[in-house]
Amino acid sequence: MERTAFVLTLLLSVSILSGCLGGDSTGENDTVVPGLEAQIDNLTATNQQQAGDINSLKDQLATSSSLVSEIEAALSEANDTLDSLTETVIHKESQISNLSNLSERLRLELENSAAQNSSHISSLESQIQNISQLMEIIEDERDEALDQISLKESEIAQLTDSLDTAEQRIDLLITHLYYSVSGCPESNPGNKLSIGFDDGSPGGIQGDGILTGSEIVSTFGECPGNSGLVKDINSVSSHDSNPHSMVAMGGVLYFIADDGVHGNELWRSDGTMGGTNMVIDLNPTRPTIIGGSIVYENPGTNFGEIVAGDEKIFFSAAVGNDEIRELYVSDGSNSGTIKISETFDCEPQLFSNYPEFTYSGVNSISVIPASEVGFDTAYFSAFRCSYENIVCSGEEPHISDGTESGTFQLADLFYGNTDLTTPNGGSITADLEGSQPSEFTRSGNNIYFSAKADMGAVLTDVGRELFVINTSSPAGGVQLVKDINYGSGDSSPSMFESMGGELFFSADDGISGMELWKSDGTNSGTEIVSNIAANGSSSWPGQKISVGDTLFFTANDGTSGNELWKSNGTYSGTSLVKDIVAGPSDGGVSNMIEFDGDLYFIAYSSSPGVGTQGTEVWRSNGSDSGTVRISGSIVTDDSSALYLTRAGDRLYYVDEAYGNGAGIELFSFTPEDGIALAVDTRPGWQSSDARNLFALGEKVFFVANDGFSGDELRYHWYNPGPLITVPNS
Repeated sequence: MERTAFVLTLLLSVSILSGCLGGDSTGENDTVVPGLEAQIDNLTATNQQQAGDINSLKDQLATSSSLVSEIEAALSEANDTLDSLTETVIHKESQISNLSNLSERLRLELENSAAQNSSHISSLESQIQNISQLMEIIEDERDEALDQISLKESEIAQLTDSLDTAEQRIDLLITHLYYSVSGCPESNPGNKLSIGFDDGSPGGIQGDGILTGSEIVSTFGECPGNSGLVKDINSVSSHDSNPHSMVAMGGVLYFIADDGVHGNELWRSDGTMGGTNMVIDLNPTRPTIIGGSIVYENPGTNFGEIVAGDEKIFFSAAVGNDEIRELYVSDGSNSGTIKISETFDCEPQLFSNYPEFTYSGVNSISVIPASEVGFDTAYFSAFRCSYENIVCSGEEPHISDGTESGTFQLADLFYGNTDLTTPNGGSITADLEGSQPSEFTRSGNNIYFSAKADMGAVLTDVGRELFVINTSSPAGGVQLVKDINYGSGDSSPSMFESMGGELFFSADDGISGMELWKSDGTNSGTEIVSNIAANGSSSWPGQKISVGDTLFFTANDGTSGNELWKSNGTYSGTSLVKDIVAGPSDGGVSNMIEFDGDLYFIAYSSSPGVGTQGTEVWRSNGSDSGTVRISGSIVTDDSSALYLTRAGDRLYYVDEAYGNGAGIELFSFTPEDGIALAVDTRPGWQSSDARNLFALGEKVFFVANDGFSGDELRYHWYNPGPLITVPNS
């Protein structure tokens, strides 16, 4: 076995990673040392991460070496057993020979004793019979030993083949140092080192000296740089692909973009140039007549909402000449992207004279991920219309598991009585509105939504109220939780947020105005939390977010303006956190997120008329004194903080006027390091107009314009390294 090759391979890996430093110039060393120190810092910071890869490789090598040792031990044992069996066969054949000789002597003695008495003859015959039986037993034992020898010889041959295979695999262990372009963002290609077995595993070619596909055990080295262009999707100079509607599934970013050829279509990206591709062209190029000539155009797809589960992406889209968006599902592949429902099979022009018809397609999509319910489940609002089936039921609640057979209407909650004549001369009693369900939200085992109803789950017109679907008891169907604004009036429940197994929302009971409510899914367990604005005025509770056991939300008590409030779900535990802009003016609270156990949000930097009113990032622990502007001592009051997003252990947001001449760019924040300009995509006073921030692991993706590539997909993270450099020699 050639173990020397294995040792030399590891030594080669270490030498490549180590690099070399030549020359004895002090000036050169002064320049090189800081760079080496930076690399040491990067290597130290990621030691634990890379140790995992190294340990993985060691485990595979240890497994191979252990397998060789086990095979050698088994081979030695098999050879010992073979020797023992051979000795047994020789011994048995010797016994058989001796017994044969004895039998022959007794036969001769029997013949010579024919004249003797019969009793002596009988004794000899009995001895001969016993010897013959003993010979048969020994012959059987010999034959069994020969069979075992045959099996052991076959086992030895197999063990020898396995030993050869194991030794050959170790001989195939190589390192592959390469300059990665497609495996890095477009603006940041760099060196990577792969270690693995050049054995032709799926995706690789045996013995070609290059590790690809499943041949790779571990890859070392990050693409250089902390930020850059992922891919110039619309490669025409200064043209925009304008990525938007970003979602994540399985560690991959999905979004809508226009490459300048196919129009708006669904794309995916793993953060590298080679891993950023169009998923499918739903609306392929088609011929059209313009000015009497045939012109081939690709207008792209008319997308609506896009929502991701653990295994599927659900989205609404209108393709070709369709005006109404239908439900599609995608597993991230071309073949796995399909339309799963054709709910609206009527001509929209039929309803052009009816202003109450406002339907543009599937909407209010909400996905409960497979990790919570076993498979990705989408709830949404859709309008069923079919001349053939004489159906026109308006917008109603639907459910889908991502298949055509598993997509259906849950209930018909609203009755319509508009008489329509179909194009084929038939007639339909149509509902042009439906219950128009929205805000499907999970809390515990319940799915809540807002809808208007006058049938189905109710016996009379209850207006727009709170409904529930109990996922633990599907047979229960859709149920009215409570007629909050009793009668046909609307309580208009909205702005849902789950906390502690209860749903918190805004609603109007017709007496207190629009206030904060909560529900456990039962009539008796649905109640107003606090009447914040007295005398029937509405406090209009807005965005809500739970941080631990505290619900933060915006509200206006009629005195302090629209400001930050908190609640623990009780009347006494509901209070104003801080009057950020003192007096009746609004604090401008928005974009609330949880980070490091506290609430972070965007709000005004000063009162109207006091300096220049801008928006900044704030932090709150739920107290007045603990609600502070984290950027107030650094950023001027006319800045405009937007798109507050958490990625890993940092907050990111877009801001301007940082005091260093930068335009609208990407900033970051940590409690330890404070605020920093993360990326100046367009250096100088001009703005890159960074926007559409989306976090995926430690990286934040965003759209920005560097003045050359247009509005394209970019990224930022604090690169832990290591960065592999190849010395000049």
